[in-house]
Amino acid sequence: MNRMAMHTLGTVVLLTSMLFTFASALAQDADTLDVPQGFETLNLAIEGDTSATGEVKNPHRVYRLERGGFYLLNGTIKSAQGITIRIVAAEGDGPMPILIPAADETGTAARPFQPSGDGIFRGLYVTGIDNLGNQSVKNMFRCDGLGSRLIIDNCFLDHEAQSFVRMNAAEQKLYITNTTMRNTIDLASTNNGRFIDTRSNTQDTILVQNCTLYMASGNPVRAEGGIIKNLIWDHVTVHQCGGQIQCGKAINARITNSLFIDTDFEGSILSPSDPADTLRHPIVELDSLNAPDLATEEGRVIIVKNNNHAYTPVIQAWFDANDTLYTSVLINQTGQALVDALPNMIAENNISEFPEFSDPPDPAVVLNYAQYHLATNYSDENNPDPRADRNGMAALTEDPNSVGPAADEFDFDYPTGKQSYTHAEGGFPLGDLNWFPDKKAGWEVWVKTGVEIGQGKTMPSRFSLEQNYPNPFNPSTTIAYELHSASIVNLAVYNSLGQKVRTLIGEKRQAAGSHTAQWDGLDGQGRQMATGVYLYRLEADRQVQSKKMLLMK
Repeated sequence: MNRMAMHTLGTVVLLTSMLFTFASALAQDADTLDVPQGFETLNLAIEGDTSATGEVKNPHRVYRLERGGFYLLNGTIKSAQGITIRIVAAEGDGPMPILIPAADETGTAARPFQPSGDGIFRGLYVTGIDNLGNQSVKNMFRCDGLGSRLIIDNCFLDHEAQSFVRMNAAEQKLYITNTTMRNTIDLASTNNGRFIDTRSNTQDTILVQNCTLYMASGNPVRAEGGIIKNLIWDHVTVHQCGGQIQCGKAINARITNSLFIDTDFEGSILSPSDPADTLRHPIVELDSLNAPDLATEEGRVIIVKNNNHAYTPVIQAWFDANDTLYTSVLINQTGQALVDALPNMIAENNISEFPEFSDPPDPAVVLNYAQYHLATNYSDENNPDPRADRNGMAALTEDPNSVGPAADEFDFDYPTGKQSYTHAEGGFPLGDLNWFPDKKAGWEVWVKTGVEIGQGKTMPSRFSLEQNYPNPFNPSTTIAYELHSASIVNLAVYNSLGQKVRTLIGEKRQAAGSHTAQWDGLDGQGRQMATGVYLYRLEADRQVQSKKMLLMK
């Protein structure tokens, strides 16, 4: 499959159906327990569902928390391998339940969560600052289960000393949607400060979509030495982060429709021995895979398009006035060489524009931190604090309002006249679409049906192929299409290399009207296909249409 063919195979993969996946995961639950707010009430509720021998009494339990409630966690909430823990906010429009680590008699607070099985978390505000105003033990979500799955939707994760999500075992699946994560830094060891850390494991899937991530001293995604089989990073607003998306050893990756503003805000030091700038920091790291047992270099599918990487004027001015620093680039020369050489790597339609967020954190604060860091040769442990928190970080006894989102939280929408406002696929705004609710509603329709709301586009009147639903899917999905007249129909599924894996409809005459077909994720020999991006292709009435879909096991 050549580069141009890949580019025209379809529209955007429907990732919003992760909400459908979340709903499906809860639909089977026979019992919901309403947990009252207070000290260790959530700990005791979960412990009460576990027998003395460690057996879970109700494996389908959902722990529902009060909106506007305060939950002090007396120790880490854990779960065993094979057990799914589900903690959600009650329905409604009130404030998120606030989960706070409580310090023990030594003055130390444990991390909030350490699941060894699957986890589903929705509608929660979780802080790493304990009730005394100190940082709790690092790794808000320390995921220990081999092959486990973690779903985080519509949450606000605040204050971390290393990584909000530490994928501490291999072959895990991580899905984060509609979530804010901010303030991850250890002032005494600033290499810590990440949102996601794979711990150099081979991970199955990382999906981040419609999220806002800001104030991190390190890499938003750390995967040094590890392989990510499937990475989807779509409609994400990244602001004031110190590093890069380490997807150099990804097999399938899609970094699209995102904003990277003041990302790698410290840049890289000029090297007289590197006049070609080959060491210039990339925001999106691309590298050789060197894992032929998993995939060939030619078989990898990496798409980096419709993104914006830029700096605020005050940060850009600092770089311009400092002849010892490089600004970062979205993709450096090493990555571009791979894009030029490999057929299924695409980097295109990326721009550099300052979007003028309406109310972001003060850039002077992070600039002060960066200047001090440089002046002290990155070795001083007394760095100025760049964290963004309008409520402050006081002890609860001193200021009960110091925990949770502020009434005047930061705002990352931007003017409609900016190029970024229509630069995403489908003509939608770049970055987290939750900052543009009307646009997000239209986008959700568009990715499901191909129809852009309010832009004068309609479904094809003669011949049309719809986006499969659900998508991503597991184990099966439905493909819908319309025929204007009776036609001989062929519908087939292809892998990312263009190889046919399954014929769903072969040389079959069908009447005019609406039709559907299902794919169960199996190839023609009945074998389960691997997680990845697949193409479905419809031929009828001498016309052809194709779209992509995502199988997630």
